[in-house]
Amino acid sequence: MTAELYPRFSIGEFARRHAAARSLMAAAGLDALVVYGNSGISRHNHADIHYLCGFLGNRNNYVVLPARGEPVLFVQSYNHVPNAREASSIRTEWGGRDSAATVAKFLIDAGLRAGTLGYAGEVPVQNYLTWQKELAGWQFTDVTGPFRRLRLIKSAEEIEWLRKGAALTDAALESLIAKVKPGMREYELGAIVEASALHSGGLPHLCYLSSGPQTGASACVPRQNLSHRVLERGDVINTEISISYWGYSGQMHRPIFLQAEPSELYRRLWDTALEAYTRCVAVLRAGATSEDVLDAANVIDERGFTINDGFLHGFGIGLLAPSIGTRQAQRGVPKPPFIFEADMCVVVQPNVVTRDERAGVQLGNLFRITKDGAECLHRLPLEYYMTK
Repeated sequence: MTAELYPRFSIGEFARRHAAARSLMAAAGLDALVVYGNSGISRHNHADIHYLCGFLGNRNNYVVLPARGEPVLFVQSYNHVPNAREASSIRTEWGGRDSAATVAKFLIDAGLRAGTLGYAGEVPVQNYLTWQKELAGWQFTDVTGPFRRLRLIKSAEEIEWLRKGAALTDAALESLIAKVKPGMREYELGAIVEASALHSGGLPHLCYLSSGPQTGASACVPRQNLSHRVLERGDVINTEISISYWGYSGQMHRPIFLQAEPSELYRRLWDTALEAYTRCVAVLRAGATSEDVLDAANVIDERGFTINDGFLHGFGIGLLAPSIGTRQAQRGVPKPPFIFEADMCVVVQPNVVTRDERAGVQLGNLFRITKDGAECLHRLPLEYYMTK
């Protein structure tokens, strides 16, 4: 029954991940690894936990992996435990009223005394203080960065799930383009996107949308909180949409022009975004570096524009390294340069805006890095959309 309820990776895939985590532990001299997740960003802040057990949970949950012995998922809410057991690939238990104290007791009961505890994720300070109290004599070390590097290169199974997430994202954007019309409010557009996701068995991840007139000041980047603004003919709608297949999302950005052609300014913004996007995709391949991406992004400044959002970021599941902006914006310039490897996945997403941030467009797709180039996982055309 469990296999029919939720998607799950193979036994071999989880064995690969656990082996990678144990190699990290050995290299860092860890006696135990504790991985934290919370329900933020539509539960996709559970990405680190999901990596080890396939569970996307709510509240604050932990996976504990001792140097010897099997991993355990501790679920904070008692009434969430039955469903977690249906979804998780590992032993799953209640985390008690204080999950941090439960984790400490588990380590002591496992026969571990003073050792080194490595933690991954944004562990709450209250939990950290509990460990300091309950695990006297232990050393604590943050291994979030090294742990997340384990997730950068995707397996064949992960890439297949990302393809499904990309298809769900395509369908949600297509539904929005077909249904949006003047007189609707921004939050109604969010309802269209989420309905498409849920109807197709996907999970809503990101639905950032902004609308505004092409004349005068407008939103230069998709809004994270959808407003009650009423759409009008001639508006530009910027989108950032991610729908996931059990955590593995596509990500797509397209501007939509509501029953009107783009103005001269918005056409120049679009042409610049398309040129920057095209140059970036042309240089992406295994062995390329963040410097190559920054070179591609230079065209934005050359044409008199700048960026608000990032230019390229790692993805799947959730945000990953690298995070690249532009040299001129002085944001997202990795030092030392980041080197791309085969089967990493990234979102190329130039958000080209006027220097006063009164206008902007965004164009983006999810890619898989290969030895020869970059494979786009989306199928929608590389164009802006005009509604009828």
